[in-house]
Amino acid sequence: MKETISTESGKKFRLVVRSAEEAVRIIREKLGENAKVLSVRQVGGEGLKRFVSSPKLEVIAQILDEDGEEALHVENEDQGSNSFSDTKEVLVDGDIKETPDTSKSDESNFSSFLEDQYSGDEKLQLLYRSGFDKSLLNSIQSWSNWSEICKLSLAEVLKEITVGLSDRFRKVQKRATTNQIAILGAPGVGKTTTLCKLLANEVFINKNSPNILKVENGMPNPDDSLKIFCDVIGATLYREENRLPEVSDRHPLFLDFPGLSHSNLDDWIDAGSVLDRLNVKTRILVVNGAYEKEIINKEIHLARNLNATHLVVTHFDEMNNATKLWPLFFDNPLSPLCICNGQNVTGDFSNNVLNQLITKTFPEDLYARTSKYSKTI
Repeated sequence: MKETISTESGKKFRLVVRSAEEAVRIIREKLGENAKVLSVRQVGGEGLKRFVSSPKLEVIAQILDEDGEEALHVENEDQGSNSFSDTKEVLVDGDIKETPDTSKSDESNFSSFLEDQYSGDEKLQLLYRSGFDKSLLNSIQSWSNWSEICKLSLAEVLKEITVGLSDRFRKVQKRATTNQIAILGAPGVGKTTTLCKLLANEVFINKNSPNILKVENGMPNPDDSLKIFCDVIGATLYREENRLPEVSDRHPLFLDFPGLSHSNLDDWIDAGSVLDRLNVKTRILVVNGAYEKEIINKEIHLARNLNATHLVVTHFDEMNNATKLWPLFFDNPLSPLCICNGQNVTGDFSNNVLNQLITKTFPEDLYARTSKYSKTI
């Protein structure tokens, strides 16, 4: 769908976005370089949404068109956060309310982005505009050899970044799993699907006979769908600790916990106590890769209270790119275990996390997209 909006001098727009970086990108792509930011303030969800969604930024932008006659064509490409529809763009005809004092720091930070954080570094500008995560770019910019890398051609720069990220990823601690494995995480991240994928791998690939313990931990933890799956693959599901058979490499034990709330630290601490009592060493945190980075970081932080050891990323196929995940693997003590795609419980997961990250970070069309953006720098 294509929408035409008149750009009379002083026409104002309101955008609600997830971050300053997203606002910069959308304003540049949709409103052009002549757009001016009038105000920025933080807004939260309404009703129950405020408990489950991150705060957003409300940005008021004005198009500075000297003749006031040219029209702006805004394409709604129906591509999630990349479309104007997703940012809830609306025309503001009245006066702009004064921004509260509490938002001045946000406005100052946002202005610095408009002045271009990567001013003078053409290659970083190019990668930023093509969708690279800001934290990753900041890390790349700090590399000791970056001043030499950025002098190369784009193809060579991408190759050197790939090599650099791969080298750093290989230095991340890799822990072996034990024969007692707990699957943990917040509600809705794909814990049960991940568990089914791991169970199928044990049965069909490793030729083992796993057992599963459903842990209540003070919260309801239904087993209907999991029980059916276990019956199909020949695994045994238990709900009582005292009835568990002996654990061995041929008969590993998987523990399935109910979803742990973001807002209740005690849930995570209690889960850790149960794992300590059962002497479970492998504690896998499952996160939804399609979630905002701030939410994933919060889950990783909460998982420290139960001494999580490994990290699994789900919904990988729903991500536009994987650039936000690199710092997560570099900056936390969790060992990367696997990447999960889709809802197919008998497959679609890979233990080769590095290969998955590279493929999602440097897709085949990246050269074409960066080439297009380079013409605007």
